[in-house]
Amino acid sequence: MRDKTTRHSGCRSLSIALIASLTMTLCTIAGVASGYLFYELIEIPYFYNLFRTLVHPLEASGLLPAVGPRFENVPPEQAAELGTQGNPRLNVLLVGLDRRGEVQHRSFRTDTIMIASLHADTKEALLFSIPRDLYVEVPGHGKQRINIAHVLGETQNYPGGGPALLMDTIQQDFGIPLHGYVMIDFQGFRETVDLLGGVDIYVDKEIWDNHYPDDHGGEITIHIPAGQQHMDSEALLVYCRTRHGSDDFDRMTRQQKALVALGKKALSLQMLPRLPELLQTMSHTFYTDLSPTTLIQLVNMAAQVDPDNVRPVVIDRSHLDPSQRQPGDEPSLLYPDWDKVHALVDEAFYD
Repeated sequence: MRDKTTRHSGCRSLSIALIASLTMTLCTIAGVASGYLFYELIEIPYFYNLFRTLVHPLEASGLLPAVGPRFENVPPEQAAELGTQGNPRLNVLLVGLDRRGEVQHRSFRTDTIMIASLHADTKEALLFSIPRDLYVEVPGHGKQRINIAHVLGETQNYPGGGPALLMDTIQQDFGIPLHGYVMIDFQGFRETVDLLGGVDIYVDKEIWDNHYPDDHGGEITIHIPAGQQHMDSEALLVYCRTRHGSDDFDRMTRQQKALVALGKKALSLQMLPRLPELLQTMSHTFYTDLSPTTLIQLVNMAAQVDPDNVRPVVIDRSHLDPSQRQPGDEPSLLYPDWDKVHALVDEAFYD
């Protein structure tokens, strides 16, 4: 009798185990399937907007951390105002597009990634540069160089396109809220500098580059002497882009110097009244989610900042973790030390 009871009990335990195992398997399959379905549906604008409608109240209540205050469902001219409510600092993403050759519209890698931050109360400004070869987590695409995020957003139907994915990448990985973006390609940069009549730049050290890329897939040799230089559009573009013979960190510092010099020249020429006309002229090389009205407001804010007091901030070699490098990695690939990077962000944007 005892053996029969034991046998019956053992069969019942085995049945329960099988049922539990089957249930867990089905739950796992359902979880994977629902996750896959979610990410498929989220690519459709209707479902994305529905998702954001449900998520926004949770973000506002603090129950869910906000990711990317881009305010997709409001007019662009309201985005900056909404984004800065309760926060006097306005952060705008500045992007230089590497637009060469026959490529799908706007599907270009980002040659320059910089954040211009203006503080409405203190009238202070900073420029925060991110290396284009930094290895980061791109939402929905895993680990990638940050300069590929824009291409993925443009080609993979990300809601808001390349600029949105790049902004979400920066906001998620760095914790920097962004309230808009301005993108310009090489030709737009040239036109801007030509319009200003060139700028004066002090070159700290002589620059030689035997492998500077031309616009036809080849290479040329360039030379920029040290000392005070007046640069036209082509010379300034070379100054901002070259990195052979130095590195990307030197290049980012030069880009910040060039941007400050352009700002000083624009202010000295009192270009603000001509801004609407200039934006119309540059519409084929200039992209932004900010309206002309908002841009004029931003320029007015920037005009109150002393260009000599703009604070430069660069993620440099001291913020990297070389121990993460893997065999076969390209030499230019940069692994961030996130503790150091986040400390830099906190000190720059939140202290």
